[in-house]
Amino acid sequence: MDAITAMVREKRMNFLLEDRIKLATVSGIFTTKPAMIEFVDEHIPEIEMITSKSYQVRPNPGNREIIIVEDSVGNFGNAVGLRNPGMEKGYEELYALLARRALRAYLDISLSADSIDDFAKLIKKFEPIADFLELNFSCPHAKEGFGASIGSDARIVAEYMKELRKVTDAILIPKLTPNVDNIGEIALAAVENGADAIAAINTVGPVVYKEPHTGRPLLYNPKGHKGGKSGGWIKEVALEKIAEIRKAVEDDIPIIGMGGITTGYDVRRMREAGANVIGVGSVIARVVPKKRGYVTVSADLSGENTIILERQAQQRETSLALLERAKYISALKRDAEKYTCLADHFFVSKERIAEYKPYKITNIDQRGDNLRVFTLEGKIDYKSSQFVFIWVPDVGEKPFSIAKNDPLTFVVRRREYDEKAKKGLVTNALFKLNKGDRLMIRGVYGAEAPSTEKEKVCIVAGGTGIAVVPGLAKKLKAEGKDVSVYYGITSVDQVVLDDEIRKYAALYPITDNGTPGRAVDVMKGSLDNPKEAAFYNIGPVPLMKKAMKVQEELGASAKDIYASIETNNMCGIGMCSECVCGNRLTCQDGTFFSLEYLKEHKIDIGDFE
Repeated sequence: MDAITAMVREKRMNFLLEDRIKLATVSGIFTTKPAMIEFVDEHIPEIEMITSKSYQVRPNPGNREIIIVEDSVGNFGNAVGLRNPGMEKGYEELYALLARRALRAYLDISLSADSIDDFAKLIKKFEPIADFLELNFSCPHAKEGFGASIGSDARIVAEYMKELRKVTDAILIPKLTPNVDNIGEIALAAVENGADAIAAINTVGPVVYKEPHTGRPLLYNPKGHKGGKSGGWIKEVALEKIAEIRKAVEDDIPIIGMGGITTGYDVRRMREAGANVIGVGSVIARVVPKKRGYVTVSADLSGENTIILERQAQQRETSLALLERAKYISALKRDAEKYTCLADHFFVSKERIAEYKPYKITNIDQRGDNLRVFTLEGKIDYKSSQFVFIWVPDVGEKPFSIAKNDPLTFVVRRREYDEKAKKGLVTNALFKLNKGDRLMIRGVYGAEAPSTEKEKVCIVAGGTGIAVVPGLAKKLKAEGKDVSVYYGITSVDQVVLDDEIRKYAALYPITDNGTPGRAVDVMKGSLDNPKEAAFYNIGPVPLMKKAMKVQEELGASAKDIYASIETNNMCGIGMCSECVCGNRLTCQDGTFFSLEYLKEHKIDIGDFE
């Protein structure tokens, strides 16, 4: 080891051992994408160590939905299945981030493999850009040979660490499973064979989570529908296991402790148990702004409570939802240091954020072979452009826009079925349901569609994007806007929701007649002064791309042109970050984003097609 490497290594180790409150993100939650790593680094200075998702040598699609459940308030289960883009793509993305931004926080890159050779490949690839390398010896729902298959046996851990220590001078931090009776022995075996620090704990379990109305398992996991526990209900287990590790290893071995952290008191208890750095994980899913209808910290806090950081949070500039998390983390650290209880104010709600409820189908309007309008018994309070997840037991779940609330209505198009590729499973299952059957629904998610200062509004919609239009048109009319809807269809029998839309807007159904995006052409020829109009585009990506191009060419400002973006929305609660769009999450701040925003963040909506 050369002198510079030794100096950098010493600095990093000193950081881990400094006797003060230090917070980190944890693998698999929130900072799973480079954009979220960048957001935390820029907006949450209280986070001093950012942990990536676990990368593997080869790409891994992980499990399909459902990947995360909420058993009770703040108590989660997950079976994400180590979804990641693989070593080469993962390195490329992180390198690009670091090339444009020197991180303030330390970067902890998590690695997962089922052999010493593959771990060695990952270490060699990522060590030039990592401050720390976390070795995932603990995922409880990973495929055979990965995760807990390694970390449950002290002998195997010792063998892995001994060989991996030979290939690098990087700081190696094995992450251990709590699902053993001898975690202290395993930690000691890791340290004696080259581990520089220990991370603990990973999720508890795995166990099966059954939905109470149906009695059916929720998580989709080939290994028996099981998933690991995270959140508040594993806190005591985490404290016990961390204390056991601390007894087994010397005081100069850092411990990155995590599991169930919610309050400043939890942070202090984990430090007392022996942790040097405290990981904040599942709790961030519970931190949502007022506009989502849950909780936020009061603006009336006085005295030293005003220490909560007030950061820029204008909707067009920054994510309100993510900045609410920034305020929570600020409060959490302050509480841990000053024995206050500011963070408690973020959790006054007793509602679950991922609770399924049954809704009876009262009518099915079949339009051709592949389009259905479902009418349900009951209501769901929502704002324009918000969506829910519909779950079909034993099949899966997908997000759907709410078309109407009274009666509750959804528009569903049957997708092409491909069982091997796991495509079209949910929509095809929905087409097998009959009047009187029940739909299981959770939500709502997303944010209300943005308003506009323009008096004239044009909505271009196609396909099932029409489901967003009634709520959007109603909102805009209530704001005094003159609304026109250009509705692209393939045939007249595909027209749905027309009576509802006409209550709030002029509606122009336009058949394609073999010309894709013909609705855009009709819109173009109908506008008197497009520079003084705002545009909302909803539907297939090619339609929206054409519409935005034409609207900008007509002179409309990029800030007045919006697209409804459908990213890969998997959890809906802002935990997995799969739905990232720029530096926002569509499940928190979507689905509408301005063309100005898309350009600023160099987003091609074709990537989401």
